[in-house]
Amino acid sequence: MSDSFIPAAYSRALEQLRRIAENERTSGRLESMKATGHEVREYFAPYFKSEGLANLTAEQFLRLLWYRYNKHWQGLQRLGGSIISDMPALRAAIRELLDESRPIAERLDSLLPNGRPRILRLGKAVLTPILMIVYPDRYGVWNATSEGMMRQVGLLPEWPRGTSKGERYRRINELLLELSRDADVDLWCLDSLWWQMGETIGTDLPVDTMRTGSIETPPSTCSGTFGLERHLHFFLRENWHLTELGRDWSLVEDDEGNVDGAGSERITPIGRIDLLAKHRTEPRWLVVELKRWQADDQTVAQLLRYMGWVKTDLATVDEQVEGLIIASEETNRLQYALKPVPSASFMRYEVDFRLVRGR
Repeated sequence: MSDSFIPAAYSRALEQLRRIAENERTSGRLESMKATGHEVREYFAPYFKSEGLANLTAEQFLRLLWYRYNKHWQGLQRLGGSIISDMPALRAAIRELLDESRPIAERLDSLLPNGRPRILRLGKAVLTPILMIVYPDRYGVWNATSEGMMRQVGLLPEWPRGTSKGERYRRINELLLELSRDADVDLWCLDSLWWQMGETIGTDLPVDTMRTGSIETPPSTCSGTFGLERHLHFFLRENWHLTELGRDWSLVEDDEGNVDGAGSERITPIGRIDLLAKHRTEPRWLVVELKRWQADDQTVAQLLRYMGWVKTDLATVDEQVEGLIIASEETNRLQYALKPVPSASFMRYEVDFRLVRGR
C-alpha cells in the first residue's frame, strides 16, 4: 500500500470493511447496492459528458443533489440554490473537473482555491460524486463521512500546514482505490460501507441494518410503531427551520455550507452525533440525540458523552453545551437520569398520519 498511510491502521480498517462487505454480500444487499450504483451512473453520466454538459440545465443538475434521484447521498439539495446561480460558470467548472489531461490535485485546487469553493457551495461533497459518476473506477467520494471515518480508524495523516485540498484528495483517492481493490468492492459500495463502519464506533450495539441515506429499518419488535418514525432524523434535518428548535438554534455547517458531517451525523472519536446546533444569538451549543422509539438512562449516558466531547473539542471556555433527547416515549429511568443534569432535557415527538376520503 501507499507509504502515506500507516500499515497497521490500514490492515485494521480493511478487516472491518471486509467483514461488513461480507455481511452485505451474504444478505444480497451488496449486489443490490452495486446495481443501484450502476443505475444512477447510467442516468447521470450523460449529463456531464460533452454535448450533455454543454446543454446541462439547472433542473438536471439539481436532480443529482436529491436523494430520490442519486439514491445515495442525502442533504446535498440544500446546497443547490447557490451552485446553480450561474449556470455557465457551473458548466465550465464541471468541464474543468472532468478534464483528465490535468492532474486531479491541480483541478481540485483550481475549483477550491485556498480550500474554499470557487462557486459557492460547490465543494468536495458535490465535486467528488460527479467524478465517481463519470469515472467510477478512478475516483472515490471525499465527504465528511468518508473523511471522518478514515481519520477515526487512523488512516489519515496529520496534514502538514499548507497542504492543499487538491493534494489531500489525491492522497485520499489513492487510499480509496487501494481499499476498494483489497476489500473487493467498487467505489460506490465503499462509500456506503464507511457509514456502516461508523455505526460500530462509540456505540454499545452492533450494526445490523444497511444505510443508503439516513434511514434505519425498525426492528421487528417495534412493529406496532408507525413506520414513518424511521424518517425522524431526515425529517428534522430537512425541516429544522420549521421546528420550534429552529427559531433559536441553527445546525452547524462546514466551510462549504454543508450540514452533513458538521451539524448532522457528525463523526467523533466516541460515536456519531445525530444533530449539532449553535444558538443564533448566544454562546451555546446544542447536542441532539434521536431515539426512534424509547429512550432510557443509557441514552443520557450517550448524550453526556457527546456533550463532553463538544465541550472539550469545539466549545470555547465561555460557551455552554446543552443536550436534548428526542424520542417517542419517555421512561421513568430516563426521567430520573435527567433530574441531576440541568443542561440536558427531553422532547417527545409525535407522528400524525391520516387518510382523508375524497368527495
